[in-house]
Amino acid sequence: MSAPPSPPAPSTPPPAAPPPDAGPIVTFRPSGVVAAARPGESLFEIGKRAGVRISTSCNGKASCGLCRVAIVDGESGLSPLGPLEKRHLGNVYFITKQRLSCQARLTESATAVTIDVP
Repeated sequence: MSAPPSPPAPSTPPPAAPPPDAGPIVTFRPSGVVAAARPGESLFEIGKRAGVRISTSCNGKASCGLCRVAIVDGESGLSPLGPLEKRHLGNVYFITKQRLSCQARLTESATAVTIDVP
């Protein structure tokens, strides 16, 4: 008589969304990671803390321009483009919706932001 088959190994569930009263949240696509955030934090800092890999060679100092992300939703909850971003991105934000994740910061009015990480 053989032993009954062992149950399948539990899979890692996707991260749970923060409770609604936890402040702003940022959703990173395509990974689906949802991270709680605080006003003033950059998308790069939030992603790094949540384990989302965002390309960079300057570690968030706006000198390389590699940390581009596309804003899918919630752009009104982000700081305006500054001179460092304009230097790397030009004036095509309204076409591409790309921002430097190290420069785009959550504002006090931010509730939810969704971005695409290439």
